[in-house]
Amino acid sequence: MNNIRNLRPAGLSLLVAAAMGLAACGDKSADTPAAAPAAPPAPAAAPSAPPAPEPAPQIDASEKLNLYIECFNATHERAHMAMARYASWVKDMKAGPTGKESIVYGTYTVSESSLKDCGAPILSAAQSSPAMPALDAAAKAYSETLTAWGHALQEADTYYSRENYKDDAMAQGKAMHGDLVRHYEAFDAASGQYSQAIEDANDQRQLALLAEIEKNEGRKFSYWHMSTMLSAKQLVNLLEHDDFDVAMATERLKAYEDNADALIALTKQDDADTPRMWSLDSPLEDFRTAAKQRLRRVRDKTPYSNGERALLAGASSGWMVDGSPAKLVQNYNRLVESSNRMR
Repeated sequence: MNNIRNLRPAGLSLLVAAAMGLAACGDKSADTPAAAPAAPPAPAAAPSAPPAPEPAPQIDASEKLNLYIECFNATHERAHMAMARYASWVKDMKAGPTGKESIVYGTYTVSESSLKDCGAPILSAAQSSPAMPALDAAAKAYSETLTAWGHALQEADTYYSRENYKDDAMAQGKAMHGDLVRHYEAFDAASGQYSQAIEDANDQRQLALLAEIEKNEGRKFSYWHMSTMLSAKQLVNLLEHDDFDVAMATERLKAYEDNADALIALTKQDDADTPRMWSLDSPLEDFRTAAKQRLRRVRDKTPYSNGERALLAGASSGWMVDGSPAKLVQNYNRLVESSNRMR
């Protein structure tokens, strides 16, 4: 599965046994024949063993991973944008809003449906088999912190969208600021761990599938297509950071170029099993160019000009700067979109 970049132990149950009550015998009249001697009491039954714990519910491994990915893709960007929106008008995030701001934008929210999809279904999946310890723990933390952050945003959005701060001199805004920051910081940390855990698990799944394709089909179109897209993802994951290892990036760039060149060469063969909707030539080359520009920018320590910094500061103009993460990610997303359409 190719993804577009957006930039606990169980509790123990106690089994309580109820004691059987014994009925008392009433008085007997004197002329009533004596009762036969009572039979010796039967030996007490051995205490029954507690029932075995119910097995963890089963879920297909791919279905489980896809559920985690869908939750992440549907929420993490919007949840981070919400804090960016809030911080865009609160001048001092340590002090919080003052009530003297000339512009109050409020916050964005995460939809209730998205919070619901990342709630009980994710927590249930995290307790299901097959166990994926690192990913399950990260998913649980992401679900819990996202829910808390999402509800805090809803409260803040109600307050700011109704402009209640004009009636209470920003009293509630000041009071909720600390919780907003606290919930976001917890979510942000969990989001980073969840993202990495998903990447690791997805890479393992794709590598296993790639090996299976090679075994069953050989190095034909399906193999080179998946290998190229996997190497592109590994490359963008590294290059989008400012402190990436140049030597490792150089190796990953070469791996991508080798795979892309093999894929392109295969599609030019008359007997290739290339899909009729083949349309990756330009996206493959555009991503190659953007990756090279990004590597050179960091490797050669080329600073951004004043004009480039202005473009990078804009909400949607960073893609116009050669060697920027924004341009790299945009071209990667276009490659992924073209690849998905071809399927």
